[in-house]
Amino acid sequence: MTARATLETSVFGLGNTSDVIRITAASRARKEQHAKRLRYYWDQSHDDAYALIARRFAKPETFRIFSVNVVRAIADKRASTYRQPPRRTFNGLDQAAGDALYRAMNADAVLKKASRYLEVCKTVMLQVGWDDDAEQPTLSVLTPNVLDVLGSNAERPERVIVSYAGDRPEDTCYHDWTATSFKRLNHRGAHKPIEGNPTGSNPYGLLPFVPWHDRLPDDEFFIPGGDDLYAAQDALNVGLANLWRAVEFQAQGQPWASGISAGEILQFGPDRVIALPQNGQFGFAAPNAPITSILAALEFVLRETAATYGVGSDLFDLSKVAESGSAKHAGRLDLKEVRQDQVAQARAMEARMFATLKAVVNTHRPGTIPDDATIGCDFAEQHDQLSEAELLENARSKVELGAWSPVDVLIALNPDGYGDRAAAFQELKRRNDESAALAAPL
Repeated sequence: MTARATLETSVFGLGNTSDVIRITAASRARKEQHAKRLRYYWDQSHDDAYALIARRFAKPETFRIFSVNVVRAIADKRASTYRQPPRRTFNGLDQAAGDALYRAMNADAVLKKASRYLEVCKTVMLQVGWDDDAEQPTLSVLTPNVLDVLGSNAERPERVIVSYAGDRPEDTCYHDWTATSFKRLNHRGAHKPIEGNPTGSNPYGLLPFVPWHDRLPDDEFFIPGGDDLYAAQDALNVGLANLWRAVEFQAQGQPWASGISAGEILQFGPDRVIALPQNGQFGFAAPNAPITSILAALEFVLRETAATYGVGSDLFDLSKVAESGSAKHAGRLDLKEVRQDQVAQARAMEARMFATLKAVVNTHRPGTIPDDATIGCDFAEQHDQLSEAELLENARSKVELGAWSPVDVLIALNPDGYGDRAAAFQELKRRNDESAALAAPL
């Protein structure tokens, strides 16, 4: 169902909570599909493989099930937007204060996690909240298996319902948000009182949620696509189970004998002599398992799936030799194009997230962020892997051309330790003073 159609079927206004149970129940199939995707990402596809094997074989318990996680390998490879934190520039807000807010809500780590879930589910939602105890903002990522979103504009939803499943059905609860209201409901859809907010109002005046789409949405909030990746994972899991079964059953030859009674048991071994009657025969039948054919089929699935998702058909090839720089560059062209699209979506998301952060923070700490403050994001460029000598030569050339200072070199060599320019500058001064002292005559 499209976002517009979903809105129209919710009839009497976005604040009506009596329809929460109906809305959440109607989307159960979609939520189960995305819950399955997340299970596959976290190495929990074995039960699904067992169910597929049980459809064809009478004794599925005799199969040994294991997997190669294609889903996570491809999702992590494609999710490169936040592999390195972007450089955020705040306009109208002190840079140190802005950086502190983003550090407080652990933004870079949450967004890196969200970018991977985005590859898995194609749509995620970021929620900006507030920690009363620490008096600082929070950021969390919500996936489609817990979300119901209503509104005519996929990029600006008007109502968000978040389902929180409990260990028991009666422990399940729902949070129902609009721009003006916030309600908590139990598993039956009845109101749960909110301390300090008896009227159930939304103090922020907007939804504290930021949608993030894998690509520009059409008329649906939850973007479809990607089913073939999970079908390939199923095929691979079943194929590996069949492969291992063939290895276990036919890894060694089958002994056989003729000229003896069917019930007679031969005692044989390297220290025994086998006595057979006249014209009796004994031997081992060579195994005839199609191991090579099964492996070729599995390798085909791996290569074609990787190539389809633009991560290179050699992603799962353990036998490849060292590639030249030009070969590596050609293999990354698809990923670079994917990253360009990702950065465009992420830049728009960052702007919306800052506007939401501004509303949430100023509600709890008025005047912290000026109303006219804006943000700019500079996403790190992806470079081909270089040796240490090549990195140092590139850095020296940039310094000589004036594009970098020694401070930039130190930050590039250790961005985690010296991400702050002032700290990198002081460290360079310390090292220069130390070198000068060591070079002075005794």
